Amino acid sequence: MKKLLVTGFEPFGEDKINPTQVLINALKEEKFECTQIYLEVLPVSFKKVNKFLKELFDKIKPDYAIHLGLAGGRSGISIERVAVNIMDARIPDNDNFQPIDEPIIEDGPSAYFSTLPVKEVLYELRNKGIPTVISNSAGLYVCNEVMYLSLYYSDKLGYPAKTGFIHVPYFPEQVVQKFSDLGQNLPSMSFDLQLKAVQFIIKKTLEKH
Repeated sequence: MKKLLVTGFEPFGEDKINPTQVLINALKEEKFECTQIYLEVLPVSFKKVNKFLKELFDKIKPDYAIHLGLAGGRSGISIERVAVNIMDARIPDNDNFQPIDEPIIEDGPSAYFSTLPVKEVLYELRNKGIPTVISNSAGLYVCNEVMYLSLYYSDKLGYPAKTGFIHVPYFPEQVVQKFSDLGQNLPSMSFDLQLKAVQFIIKKTLEKH
């Protein structure tokens, strides 16, 4: 039986909700044929997440890993293509740590590319009416760190065999609050549409490999 790890993040910054945590909870009701799915919410902590992720990988030895993160301000699903070996935080993490131009892995490669079927997912999500783009920057915050580490351990340990990262937008209720408080006109995507996208990405990843 295939083993799939899907991760999201706890809330961070000024946001009380992280859509990826809500999506992880919703996926607990899902079943995928011939697949054991493992669902985890990661800490938004540069220092903690490496140990947390490595322990998960060693315990589960997943065949596949799909990591989800929030990209507030983006207007659709972003399929990340590349992770870079650098931490450069615009805001402190949840442990009040704010690295500037620090490597994730001291002697690691400069970058890794996603091993998910990014182009196929892009076209098929668009065909389903879900706004989707391929992004060539996962940022330099904890999302990029998780994507880099997942690909690094895939390279060095052999598991997960295939892995990548997906950024999702705000939920509408988050944008309404921000618009009310700050006068910001930010894009959003409904929970139902985000969940539909994540379900499809999981199915496509399992189908392709």
